[in-house]
Amino acid sequence: MKEELIGIDFGTTNSGVAFLELDEPTIIENGEGERVTPSVVYFKDDGTVAVGSIAKRNIIASPERTVKSIKRYMGTDHRVEIDNESYPPEYIAAHIIKALVHDAEKQMGTSVSDAVITVPAYFMDPQRQAVKDAGEIAGLNVRGIINEPTAAALALGFRADEERRVLVYDFGGGTFDVSVLTIGRGFFDVDATSGDNHLGGDDIDARIVDFTLDKIEEKHKIDLKKKRDKNRAVLQSLREEVERVKIELSNKERTTINLPYAGTKHGAPIAFSYELSRQEFNELITDFIARTKKPMEQALDDASLSPEDIDDILLVGGTTYIPAVQEFVREFLGKEPVRGVDPIEVVALGAAVAARKEDIKETSGKIRRPVEISDVISRSLGVLTYDGTVEKIITRNTKIPIKKAKGFTNPWDFMDEVEVGVYQGESILPEERGFLGEFLISIEPKPVNESKIDVSFEVGEEFGILNVTAKDHDSGNERTVKMEARGRLSKVEKNRWMDKMLEIHSIRVTVVNVETEDVLSYYLNPKMHIRDVKRELRRKGILTKGMSIYYNDIKLQDKQEVKEIGITDGSGLELRPKE
Repeated sequence: MKEELIGIDFGTTNSGVAFLELDEPTIIENGEGERVTPSVVYFKDDGTVAVGSIAKRNIIASPERTVKSIKRYMGTDHRVEIDNESYPPEYIAAHIIKALVHDAEKQMGTSVSDAVITVPAYFMDPQRQAVKDAGEIAGLNVRGIINEPTAAALALGFRADEERRVLVYDFGGGTFDVSVLTIGRGFFDVDATSGDNHLGGDDIDARIVDFTLDKIEEKHKIDLKKKRDKNRAVLQSLREEVERVKIELSNKERTTINLPYAGTKHGAPIAFSYELSRQEFNELITDFIARTKKPMEQALDDASLSPEDIDDILLVGGTTYIPAVQEFVREFLGKEPVRGVDPIEVVALGAAVAARKEDIKETSGKIRRPVEISDVISRSLGVLTYDGTVEKIITRNTKIPIKKAKGFTNPWDFMDEVEVGVYQGESILPEERGFLGEFLISIEPKPVNESKIDVSFEVGEEFGILNVTAKDHDSGNERTVKMEARGRLSKVEKNRWMDKMLEIHSIRVTVVNVETEDVLSYYLNPKMHIRDVKRELRRKGILTKGMSIYYNDIKLQDKQEVKEIGITDGSGLELRPKE
Protein backbone atom coordinates (compact mmCIF):
# COMPACT_ATOMS: atom_id res chain seq x y z
CA MET A 1 0.00 0.00 0.00
CA LYS A 2 1.21 3.48 -0.86
CA GLU A 3 1.82 6.20 1.69
CA GLU A 4 -0.91 8.81 2.08
CA LEU A 5 -1.22 12.10 3.95
CA ILE A 6 -4.34 13.45 5.62
CA GLY A 7 -5.51 16.71 7.16
CA ILE A 8 -7.10 16.57 10.62
CA ASP A 9 -9.32 19.18 12.24
CA PHE A 10 -9.11 18.35 15.95
CA GLY A 11 -12.09 20.21 17.40
CA THR A 12 -13.59 20.82 20.82
CA THR A 13 -17.05 19.55 19.90
CA ASN A 14 -16.46 17.71 16.62
CA SER A 15 -13.39 16.58 14.69
CA GLY A 16 -12.96 15.88 11.00
CA VAL A 17 -10.49 14.39 8.55
CA ALA A 18 -9.96 14.97 4.83
CA PHE A 19 -7.62 14.03 2.01
CA LEU A 20 -6.99 14.98 -1.60
CA GLU A 21 -8.88 12.79 -4.03
CA LEU A 22 -8.16 13.55 -7.67
CA ASP A 23 -6.80 16.94 -6.62
CA GLU A 24 -9.99 17.81 -4.71
CA PRO A 25 -10.04 18.08 -0.89
CA THR A 26 -12.57 15.51 0.26
CA ILE A 27 -14.15 14.87 3.66
CA ILE A 28 -13.83 11.30 4.95
CA GLU A 29 -16.95 9.88 6.55
CA ASN A 30 -16.71 7.82 9.72
CA GLY A 31 -18.09 4.33 10.26
CA GLU A 32 -21.56 5.72 11.00
CA GLY A 33 -21.68 7.68 7.76
CA GLU A 34 -21.10 11.03 9.50
CA ARG A 35 -18.92 13.75 7.97
CA VAL A 36 -17.72 14.88 11.41
CA THR A 37 -16.98 12.81 14.49
CA PRO A 38 -18.04 14.03 17.95
CA SER A 39 -14.92 14.67 20.05
CA VAL A 40 -16.14 12.35 22.79
CA VAL A 41 -14.29 9.37 24.29
CA TYR A 42 -15.97 6.59 26.32
CA PHE A 43 -13.86 4.25 28.46
CA LYS A 44 -15.83 1.01 28.71
CA ASP A 45 -15.85 -1.25 31.76
CA ASP A 46 -14.09 -3.99 29.76
CA GLY A 47 -11.09 -1.75 29.12
CA THR A 48 -11.90 -0.90 25.50
CA VAL A 49 -12.52 2.63 24.24
CA ALA A 50 -15.25 4.06 21.99
CA VAL A 51 -15.04 7.38 20.15
CA GLY A 52 -17.62 9.59 18.44
CA SER A 53 -21.40 9.19 18.40
CA ILE A 54 -21.19 5.81 20.17
CA ALA A 55 -19.33 7.50 23.01
CA LYS A 56 -21.68 10.48 22.99
CA ARG A 57 -24.70 8.22 23.45
CA ASN A 58 -23.14 6.97 26.69
CA ILE A 59 -22.65 10.41 28.25
CA ILE A 60 -25.96 10.24 30.11
CA ALA A 61 -25.69 6.59 31.19
CA SER A 62 -21.98 6.74 32.11
CA PRO A 63 -20.97 10.38 32.59
CA GLU A 64 -18.09 9.41 34.89
CA ARG A 65 -16.51 7.28 32.14
CA THR A 66 -17.11 9.65 29.21
CA VAL A 67 -14.91 12.61 28.27
CA LYS A 68 -15.85 15.54 26.03
CA SER A 69 -14.31 18.93 25.14
CA ILE A 70 -10.80 17.69 26.03
CA LYS A 71 -9.31 20.24 23.62
CA ARG A 72 -9.94 22.96 26.19
CA TYR A 73 -7.40 21.27 28.48
CA MET A 74 -4.58 20.74 25.98
CA GLY A 75 -1.29 22.06 27.32
CA THR A 76 -2.42 21.93 30.96
CA ASP A 77 -1.83 19.57 33.89
CA HIS A 78 -5.49 18.48 33.81
CA ARG A 79 -6.07 14.77 34.40
CA VAL A 80 -9.08 12.54 33.79
CA GLU A 81 -9.54 10.02 36.58
CA ILE A 82 -11.20 6.75 35.49
CA ASP A 83 -10.94 3.58 37.57
CA ASN A 84 -7.37 3.49 38.86
CA GLU A 85 -5.85 5.42 35.96
CA SER A 86 -5.11 9.12 35.56
CA TYR A 87 -5.18 10.10 31.88
CA PRO A 88 -3.54 13.26 30.48
CA PRO A 89 -5.39 15.31 27.82
CA GLU A 90 -2.91 14.17 25.16
CA TYR A 91 -3.95 10.53 25.61
CA ILE A 92 -7.66 11.33 25.43
CA ALA A 93 -7.10 13.42 22.30
CA ALA A 94 -4.98 10.64 20.78
CA HIS A 95 -8.01 8.32 20.87
CA ILE A 96 -9.99 10.83 18.81
CA ILE A 97 -7.15 11.21 16.31
CA LYS A 98 -6.64 7.44 16.13
CA ALA A 99 -10.35 6.98 15.29
CA LEU A 100 -10.07 9.55 12.49
CA VAL A 101 -7.00 7.77 11.09
CA HIS A 102 -8.87 4.45 11.19
CA ASP A 103 -11.77 5.97 9.22
CA ALA A 104 -9.32 7.45 6.71
CA GLU A 105 -7.49 4.16 6.16
CA LYS A 106 -10.77 2.30 5.70
CA GLN A 107 -12.10 4.73 3.07
CA MET A 108 -8.80 5.30 1.26
CA GLY A 109 -7.73 1.66 1.29
CA THR A 110 -4.17 2.64 2.23
CA SER A 111 -2.09 3.02 5.36
CA VAL A 112 -1.78 6.51 6.79
CA SER A 113 1.34 7.56 8.64
CA ASP A 114 1.56 11.34 8.06
CA ALA A 115 -0.81 14.17 8.84
CA VAL A 116 -1.21 17.89 9.30
CA ILE A 117 -3.29 18.82 12.36
CA THR A 118 -5.00 22.16 12.92
CA VAL A 119 -5.03 24.25 16.10
CA PRO A 120 -6.61 27.57 17.10
CA ALA A 121 -4.50 30.50 15.92
CA TYR A 122 -4.37 31.86 19.45
CA PHE A 123 -3.04 28.66 21.04
CA MET A 124 0.23 29.10 22.91
CA ASP A 125 3.22 26.87 22.14
CA PRO A 126 2.60 24.38 25.00
CA GLN A 127 -0.96 23.87 23.72
CA ARG A 128 0.28 23.38 20.15
CA GLN A 129 2.90 20.90 21.31
CA ALA A 130 0.28 18.99 23.29
CA VAL A 131 -1.78 18.53 20.10
CA LYS A 132 1.35 17.38 18.25
CA ASP A 133 2.10 14.93 21.09
CA ALA A 134 -1.44 13.57 20.84
CA GLY A 135 -0.94 12.89 17.15
CA GLU A 136 2.32 11.08 17.83
CA ILE A 137 0.78 9.00 20.63
CA ALA A 138 -1.83 7.95 18.05
CA GLY A 139 1.05 6.72 15.87
CA LEU A 140 1.21 9.58 13.38
CA ASN A 141 4.18 11.41 12.02
CA VAL A 142 2.83 14.95 12.46
CA ARG A 143 4.22 16.79 9.45
CA GLY A 144 2.84 20.14 10.50
CA ILE A 145 0.67 22.16 12.86
CA ILE A 146 -1.39 24.76 11.01
CA ASN A 147 -3.70 27.46 12.37
CA GLU A 148 -7.40 26.76 11.85
CA PRO A 149 -8.19 30.12 10.16
CA THR A 150 -5.27 29.61 7.78
CA ALA A 151 -6.57 26.13 6.92
CA ALA A 152 -10.03 27.56 6.30
CA ALA A 153 -8.55 30.18 3.97
CA LEU A 154 -6.66 27.43 2.13
CA ALA A 155 -9.94 25.61 1.50
CA LEU A 156 -11.52 28.81 0.22
CA GLY A 157 -8.59 30.42 -1.53
CA PHE A 158 -6.87 27.66 -3.47
CA ARG A 159 -9.28 28.48 -6.30
CA ALA A 160 -8.70 32.26 -6.17
CA ASP A 161 -6.96 33.87 -9.13
CA GLU A 162 -7.18 37.47 -7.95
CA GLU A 163 -5.81 38.89 -4.72
CA ARG A 164 -8.40 39.30 -1.96
CA ARG A 165 -8.44 40.29 1.68
CA VAL A 166 -10.23 37.70 3.79
CA LEU A 167 -11.34 37.85 7.43
CA VAL A 168 -11.80 34.41 8.97
CA TYR A 169 -14.21 34.48 11.92
CA ASP A 170 -13.75 31.15 13.72
CA PHE A 171 -16.21 30.61 16.59
CA GLY A 172 -15.87 26.97 17.60
CA GLY A 173 -16.90 24.86 20.56
CA GLY A 174 -14.05 25.90 22.84
CA THR A 175 -12.18 28.84 21.32
CA PHE A 176 -12.66 31.97 19.23
CA ASP A 177 -10.14 33.06 16.59
CA VAL A 178 -10.10 35.80 14.01
CA SER A 179 -7.49 36.08 11.28
CA VAL A 180 -7.00 38.52 8.42
CA LEU A 181 -5.29 37.10 5.34
CA THR A 182 -4.37 38.22 1.85
CA ILE A 183 -4.94 35.36 -0.59
CA GLY A 184 -4.81 34.78 -4.31
CA ARG A 185 -2.65 33.34 -7.09
CA GLY A 186 -1.37 30.66 -4.73
CA PHE A 187 -0.26 33.06 -1.99
CA PHE A 188 -1.65 32.80 1.56
CA ASP A 189 -0.33 35.71 3.57
CA VAL A 190 -1.51 36.03 7.20
CA ASP A 191 -1.68 39.73 8.06
CA ALA A 192 -2.87 39.46 11.67
CA THR A 193 -4.59 37.14 14.11
CA SER A 194 -6.29 37.50 17.47
CA GLY A 195 -8.71 35.57 19.62
CA ASP A 196 -9.97 34.31 22.94
CA ASN A 197 -8.99 30.83 24.14
CA HIS A 198 -11.76 30.90 26.76
CA LEU A 199 -14.76 31.59 24.56
CA GLY A 200 -16.73 29.01 22.60
CA GLY A 201 -19.98 27.20 22.06
CA ASP A 202 -19.46 25.28 25.30
CA ASP A 203 -19.84 28.58 27.18
CA ILE A 204 -23.14 29.25 25.43
CA ASP A 205 -24.35 25.76 26.35
CA ALA A 206 -23.34 26.32 29.98
CA ARG A 207 -25.23 29.62 30.07
CA ILE A 208 -28.45 27.99 28.79
CA VAL A 209 -28.01 25.09 31.23
CA ASP A 210 -27.76 27.52 34.16
CA PHE A 211 -30.77 29.45 32.86
CA THR A 212 -32.79 26.22 32.70
CA LEU A 213 -31.70 25.13 36.16
CA ASP A 214 -32.92 28.46 37.52
CA LYS A 215 -36.28 27.92 35.80
CA ILE A 216 -36.53 24.40 37.28
CA GLU A 217 -35.84 25.79 40.76
CA GLU A 218 -38.36 28.57 40.19
CA LYS A 219 -41.09 26.12 39.15
CA HIS A 220 -40.40 23.06 41.31
CA LYS A 221 -38.39 24.57 44.18
CA ILE A 222 -35.53 22.09 43.74
CA ASP A 223 -31.91 23.21 43.31
CA LEU A 224 -30.08 20.85 40.94
CA LYS A 225 -26.95 23.01 41.12
CA LYS A 226 -26.33 21.67 44.60
CA LYS A 227 -24.80 18.21 44.90
CA ARG A 228 -23.84 18.17 41.22
CA ASP A 229 -22.26 14.72 41.58
CA LYS A 230 -25.56 13.30 42.80
CA ASN A 231 -27.43 14.94 39.89
CA ARG A 232 -24.77 14.19 37.26
CA ALA A 233 -27.05 12.11 34.99
CA VAL A 234 -29.83 14.73 35.06
CA LEU A 235 -27.37 17.54 34.33
CA GLN A 236 -25.86 15.61 31.43
CA SER A 237 -29.33 14.96 30.00
CA LEU A 238 -29.96 18.69 30.23
CA ARG A 239 -26.67 19.51 28.45
CA GLU A 240 -27.59 17.20 25.59
CA GLU A 241 -31.05 18.77 25.38
CA VAL A 242 -29.61 22.29 25.41
CA GLU A 243 -27.28 21.44 22.54
CA ARG A 244 -30.29 20.22 20.52
CA VAL A 245 -32.26 23.36 21.35
CA LYS A 246 -29.38 25.63 20.37
CA ILE A 247 -29.14 23.95 16.97
CA GLU A 248 -32.92 24.09 16.42
CA LEU A 249 -33.07 27.81 17.19
CA SER A 250 -30.80 28.43 14.21
CA ASN A 251 -33.75 27.42 12.00
CA LYS A 252 -36.79 28.09 14.21
CA GLU A 253 -38.11 31.13 16.06
CA ARG A 254 -38.89 29.07 19.14
CA THR A 255 -38.52 25.54 20.48
CA THR A 256 -39.11 23.64 23.71
CA ILE A 257 -36.60 22.44 26.29
CA ASN A 258 -37.91 19.03 27.37
CA LEU A 259 -36.52 17.17 30.35
CA PRO A 260 -38.62 14.01 30.99
CA TYR A 261 -36.87 13.49 34.30
CA ALA A 262 -35.61 16.48 36.26
CA GLY A 263 -35.27 14.82 39.64
CA THR A 264 -37.66 13.97 42.44
CA LYS A 265 -39.92 16.01 44.69
CA HIS A 266 -41.56 14.48 47.78
CA GLY A 267 -40.35 11.11 46.50
CA ALA A 268 -42.07 11.41 43.11
CA PRO A 269 -40.29 11.97 39.77
CA ILE A 270 -40.88 15.31 38.06
CA ALA A 271 -40.56 16.46 34.45
CA PHE A 272 -39.81 19.92 33.11
CA SER A 273 -40.47 21.80 29.89
CA TYR A 274 -39.92 25.39 28.84
CA GLU A 275 -40.53 27.14 25.54
CA LEU A 276 -37.46 29.16 24.59
CA SER A 277 -37.73 31.77 21.87
CA ARG A 278 -34.86 32.81 19.62
CA GLN A 279 -35.15 36.36 21.00
CA GLU A 280 -34.77 35.17 24.61
CA PHE A 281 -31.89 32.90 23.56
CA ASN A 282 -30.15 35.85 21.88
CA GLU A 283 -30.55 37.99 25.00
CA LEU A 284 -28.96 35.26 27.11
CA ILE A 285 -25.83 35.03 24.93
CA THR A 286 -25.42 38.60 23.66
CA ASP A 287 -22.39 39.25 25.89
CA PHE A 288 -20.56 36.22 24.46
CA ILE A 289 -21.15 37.44 20.92
CA ALA A 290 -20.07 40.97 21.87
CA ARG A 291 -16.78 39.59 23.22
CA THR A 292 -15.76 38.70 19.66
CA LYS A 293 -15.73 42.39 18.68
CA LYS A 294 -12.48 43.31 20.45
CA PRO A 295 -10.39 40.53 18.81
CA MET A 296 -11.78 41.58 15.41
CA GLU A 297 -10.84 45.19 16.07
CA GLN A 298 -7.42 44.13 17.29
CA ALA A 299 -6.70 41.99 14.23
CA LEU A 300 -7.80 44.75 11.84
CA ASP A 301 -5.78 47.33 13.75
CA ASP A 302 -2.65 45.15 13.77
CA ALA A 303 -3.07 44.64 10.01
CA SER A 304 -3.59 48.43 9.54
CA LEU A 305 -6.95 47.77 7.91
CA SER A 306 -10.54 48.90 8.34
CA PRO A 307 -13.71 46.82 7.86
CA GLU A 308 -14.14 48.41 4.43
CA ASP A 309 -10.84 46.84 3.30
CA ILE A 310 -12.16 43.29 3.75
CA ASP A 311 -13.33 41.61 0.55
CA ASP A 312 -14.62 38.31 1.95
CA ILE A 313 -15.80 37.06 5.33
CA LEU A 314 -15.40 33.36 6.03
CA LEU A 315 -17.42 31.93 8.92
CA VAL A 316 -15.90 28.88 10.62
CA GLY A 317 -17.09 26.74 13.53
CA GLY A 318 -20.50 25.44 14.58
CA THR A 319 -21.32 28.51 16.67
CA THR A 320 -21.47 30.62 13.50
CA TYR A 321 -24.71 28.83 12.56
CA ILE A 322 -26.43 31.00 15.19
CA PRO A 323 -28.29 33.79 13.31
CA ALA A 324 -27.39 36.39 15.95
CA VAL A 325 -23.69 35.65 15.41
CA GLN A 326 -24.06 36.05 11.65
CA GLU A 327 -25.94 39.33 12.10
CA PHE A 328 -23.28 40.66 14.49
CA VAL A 329 -20.49 39.94 11.99
CA ARG A 330 -22.55 41.35 9.12
CA GLU A 331 -23.18 44.62 10.99
CA PHE A 332 -19.59 45.00 12.15
CA LEU A 333 -18.01 44.42 8.74
CA GLY A 334 -20.81 45.81 6.59
CA LYS A 335 -21.06 42.87 4.19
CA GLU A 336 -22.44 39.37 3.79
CA PRO A 337 -20.26 36.36 4.68
CA VAL A 338 -19.25 33.93 1.92
CA ARG A 339 -22.01 31.43 1.19
CA GLY A 340 -21.63 27.80 0.14
CA VAL A 341 -18.87 27.00 2.65
CA ASP A 342 -19.66 24.54 5.46
CA PRO A 343 -18.36 26.13 8.70
CA ILE A 344 -17.81 22.72 10.29
CA GLU A 345 -16.01 21.02 7.38
CA VAL A 346 -13.91 23.85 5.93
CA VAL A 347 -10.96 23.51 8.36
CA ALA A 348 -10.46 19.79 7.66
CA LEU A 349 -10.64 20.47 3.92
CA GLY A 350 -7.98 23.16 4.22
CA ALA A 351 -5.79 20.88 6.34
CA ALA A 352 -5.89 18.34 3.51
CA VAL A 353 -4.65 20.99 1.08
CA ALA A 354 -1.88 21.93 3.52
CA ALA A 355 -0.90 18.29 3.99
CA ARG A 356 -0.03 17.90 0.33
CA LYS A 357 0.82 21.45 -0.65
CA GLU A 358 4.40 20.63 -1.61
CA ASP A 359 3.22 18.00 -4.06
CA ILE A 360 0.49 20.01 -5.79
CA LYS A 361 1.24 21.25 -9.28
CA GLU A 362 -0.38 23.98 -11.34
CA THR A 363 -3.19 22.44 -13.36
CA SER A 364 -6.22 23.59 -15.26
CA GLY A 365 -8.39 22.01 -12.58
CA LYS A 366 -9.51 23.38 -9.23
CA ILE A 367 -6.33 22.95 -7.20
CA ARG A 368 -3.56 25.50 -7.47
CA ARG A 369 -0.25 24.88 -5.77
CA PRO A 370 0.15 27.17 -2.73
CA VAL A 371 3.33 29.01 -3.69
CA GLU A 372 3.73 30.49 -0.23
CA ILE A 373 2.05 30.40 3.17
CA SER A 374 3.32 33.36 5.15
CA ASP A 375 2.35 33.41 8.82
CA VAL A 376 2.68 35.69 11.84
CA ILE A 377 3.54 35.26 15.50
CA SER A 378 0.16 35.04 17.23
CA ARG A 379 1.57 35.90 20.69
CA SER A 380 4.26 38.36 21.74
CA LEU A 381 7.67 37.08 22.91
CA GLY A 382 9.75 38.73 25.60
CA VAL A 383 12.12 38.35 28.54
CA LEU A 384 11.49 38.59 32.28
CA THR A 385 13.09 41.66 33.84
CA TYR A 386 14.27 42.25 37.40
CA ASP A 387 11.02 43.99 38.44
CA GLY A 388 8.95 40.92 37.55
CA THR A 389 7.53 42.22 34.28
CA VAL A 390 8.01 40.93 30.74
CA GLU A 391 9.73 43.20 28.21
CA LYS A 392 8.46 42.39 24.71
CA ILE A 393 11.10 41.83 22.04
CA ILE A 394 8.86 40.54 19.24
CA THR A 395 5.26 41.73 19.34
CA ARG A 396 2.21 39.75 18.25
CA ASN A 397 1.35 39.62 14.54
CA THR A 398 4.95 40.19 13.46
CA LYS A 399 5.66 38.45 10.14
CA ILE A 400 7.96 35.45 10.28
CA PRO A 401 10.78 34.71 9.73
CA ILE A 402 12.03 37.56 11.94
CA LYS A 403 15.03 38.49 14.08
CA LYS A 404 14.86 41.31 16.63
CA ALA A 405 17.05 42.45 19.52
CA LYS A 406 16.82 44.75 22.55
CA GLY A 407 19.43 46.10 24.92
CA PHE A 408 19.40 45.48 28.66
CA THR A 409 21.68 46.26 31.60
CA ASN A 410 22.60 44.98 35.06
CA PRO A 411 19.97 45.87 37.71
CA TRP A 412 22.44 45.46 40.63
CA ASP A 413 26.10 46.21 41.33
CA PHE A 414 28.81 43.80 40.19
CA MET A 415 26.66 40.91 39.00
CA ASP A 416 28.71 38.15 37.39
CA GLU A 417 25.78 36.45 35.62
CA VAL A 418 22.23 37.18 34.53
CA GLU A 419 19.28 34.89 33.92
CA VAL A 420 17.37 35.17 30.65
CA GLY A 421 13.79 33.96 31.15
CA VAL A 422 11.67 33.78 28.00
CA TYR A 423 7.88 34.15 27.97
CA GLN A 424 5.05 34.23 25.46
CA GLY A 425 1.86 36.26 25.87
CA GLU A 426 0.39 39.75 25.95
CA SER A 427 0.32 40.38 29.70
CA ILE A 428 2.98 42.62 31.22
CA LEU A 429 3.25 39.95 33.92
CA PRO A 430 4.58 36.46 33.14
CA GLU A 431 1.91 33.90 32.26
CA GLU A 432 2.46 30.35 33.53
CA ARG A 433 1.33 28.84 30.24
CA GLY A 434 3.62 31.23 28.39
CA PHE A 435 6.92 30.12 29.95
CA LEU A 436 9.26 28.89 27.21
CA GLY A 437 12.57 28.46 29.03
CA GLU A 438 15.50 30.17 30.74
CA PHE A 439 19.29 30.14 30.79
CA LEU A 440 22.25 31.90 32.45
CA ILE A 441 25.02 33.93 30.83
CA SER A 442 28.20 35.17 32.53
CA ILE A 443 28.83 38.91 32.37
CA GLU A 444 31.64 41.30 33.36
CA PRO A 445 30.94 42.55 36.92
CA LYS A 446 30.26 46.31 36.76
CA PRO A 447 28.41 48.98 38.75
CA VAL A 448 24.64 49.03 38.40
CA ASN A 449 23.28 50.01 34.95
CA GLU A 450 26.71 50.00 33.27
CA SER A 451 26.60 46.58 31.59
CA LYS A 452 25.45 46.37 27.97
CA ILE A 453 23.62 43.11 27.30
CA ASP A 454 21.84 42.46 24.00
CA VAL A 455 19.13 39.82 23.80
CA SER A 456 17.97 38.80 20.35
CA PHE A 457 15.09 36.55 19.30
CA GLU A 458 15.01 34.74 15.98
CA VAL A 459 11.91 32.91 14.76
CA GLY A 460 11.94 30.91 11.53
CA GLU A 461 9.15 29.18 9.69
CA GLU A 462 9.61 25.88 11.57
CA PHE A 463 6.94 25.14 14.19
CA GLY A 464 7.91 25.86 17.77
CA ILE A 465 11.53 26.96 17.28
CA LEU A 466 12.86 30.15 18.91
CA ASN A 467 16.57 30.95 18.94
CA VAL A 468 17.52 33.23 21.81
CA THR A 469 20.96 34.88 21.91
CA ALA A 470 22.33 36.90 24.82
CA LYS A 471 25.59 38.85 24.45
CA ASP A 472 27.54 40.79 27.07
CA HIS A 473 29.50 43.52 25.27
CA ASP A 474 32.11 44.01 28.02
CA SER A 475 33.22 40.39 28.46
CA GLY A 476 32.42 39.30 24.92
CA ASN A 477 30.50 36.33 26.31
CA GLU A 478 27.71 35.17 24.01
CA ARG A 479 25.27 32.32 24.40
CA THR A 480 22.59 31.05 22.01
CA VAL A 481 19.89 28.67 23.18
CA LYS A 482 17.39 26.97 20.88
CA MET A 483 14.04 26.86 22.63
CA GLU A 484 11.62 24.30 21.25
CA ALA A 485 7.92 24.09 22.02
CA ARG A 486 7.46 21.80 25.00
CA GLY A 487 4.35 19.93 26.02
CA ARG A 488 3.47 18.87 29.53
CA LEU A 489 4.47 15.26 28.84
CA SER A 490 8.08 14.15 29.04
CA LYS A 491 9.47 11.87 26.32
CA VAL A 492 9.19 8.94 28.73
CA GLU A 493 5.55 9.74 29.59
CA LYS A 494 4.64 10.15 25.92
CA ASN A 495 6.27 6.80 25.20
CA ARG A 496 4.25 5.16 27.95
CA TRP A 497 0.94 6.39 26.55
CA MET A 498 1.91 5.44 22.99
CA ASP A 499 2.76 1.94 24.20
CA LYS A 500 -0.56 1.69 26.04
CA MET A 501 -2.53 2.74 22.96
CA LEU A 502 -0.65 1.04 20.14
CA GLU A 503 1.56 -1.51 21.89
CA ILE A 504 4.48 0.19 20.18
CA HIS A 505 6.66 2.97 21.51
CA SER A 506 9.22 5.46 20.34
CA ILE A 507 12.74 4.10 20.11
CA ARG A 508 15.36 5.83 22.24
CA VAL A 509 18.61 6.26 20.29
CA THR A 510 21.85 8.22 20.53
CA VAL A 511 22.64 10.24 17.41
CA VAL A 512 26.30 11.07 16.77
CA ASN A 513 27.65 13.46 14.13
CA VAL A 514 31.02 11.85 13.33
CA GLU A 515 32.46 15.13 11.98
CA THR A 516 31.52 17.52 14.80
CA GLU A 517 31.25 14.83 17.51
CA ASP A 518 27.92 16.37 18.56
CA VAL A 519 25.70 13.92 20.42
CA LEU A 520 21.91 13.98 20.71
CA SER A 521 19.55 11.76 22.72
CA TYR A 522 16.56 11.27 20.42
CA TYR A 523 13.28 9.34 20.26
CA LEU A 524 12.30 7.81 16.91
CA ASN A 525 8.61 7.55 16.05
CA PRO A 526 8.25 4.00 14.57
CA LYS A 527 5.96 5.35 11.84
CA MET A 528 8.37 8.02 10.64
CA HIS A 529 10.24 7.64 7.37
CA ILE A 530 13.98 8.31 7.29
CA ARG A 531 13.44 11.48 5.24
CA ASP A 532 11.31 12.81 8.12
CA VAL A 533 13.98 11.82 10.64
CA LYS A 534 16.49 13.81 8.56
CA ARG A 535 14.16 16.80 8.58
CA GLU A 536 13.89 16.64 12.37
CA LEU A 537 17.65 16.27 12.87
CA ARG A 538 18.32 19.21 10.56
CA ARG A 539 15.85 21.26 12.59
CA LYS A 540 17.71 20.34 15.75
CA GLY A 541 20.98 21.46 14.14
CA ILE A 542 22.91 18.18 14.33
CA LEU A 543 22.48 17.02 10.71
CA THR A 544 24.06 19.18 8.02
CA LYS A 545 23.66 19.21 4.26
CA GLY A 546 25.36 16.35 2.44
CA MET A 547 25.16 13.90 5.35
CA SER A 548 23.40 10.53 5.60
CA ILE A 549 22.15 8.42 8.51
CA TYR A 550 23.84 5.07 9.21
CA TYR A 551 22.71 2.22 11.44
CA ASN A 552 25.11 -0.68 12.00
CA ASP A 553 27.26 0.72 9.16
CA ILE A 554 24.33 0.52 6.74
CA LYS A 555 23.16 3.69 5.04
CA LEU A 556 19.45 4.27 5.64
CA GLN A 557 17.28 5.23 2.67
CA ASP A 558 14.78 8.09 2.68
CA LYS A 559 11.79 5.87 1.89
CA GLN A 560 12.46 3.38 4.69
CA GLU A 561 10.05 3.37 7.63
CA VAL A 562 11.70 3.27 11.06
CA LYS A 563 9.70 0.25 12.29
CA GLU A 564 10.92 -1.82 9.30
CA ILE A 565 14.63 -1.26 9.99
CA GLY A 566 14.87 -3.12 13.29
CA ILE A 567 16.40 -0.31 15.35
CA THR A 568 16.31 -1.20 19.04
CA ASP A 569 16.18 0.88 22.21
CA GLY A 570 19.58 2.21 23.22
CA SER A 571 21.02 1.88 19.70
CA GLY A 572 23.26 4.44 18.05
CA LEU A 573 22.80 6.27 14.75
CA GLU A 574 25.75 7.87 12.99
CA LEU A 575 25.61 10.93 10.78
CA ARG A 576 28.30 10.72 8.11
CA PRO A 577 29.14 12.59 4.90
CA LYS A 578 27.69 10.97 1.79
CA GLU A 579 30.17 8.61 0.19
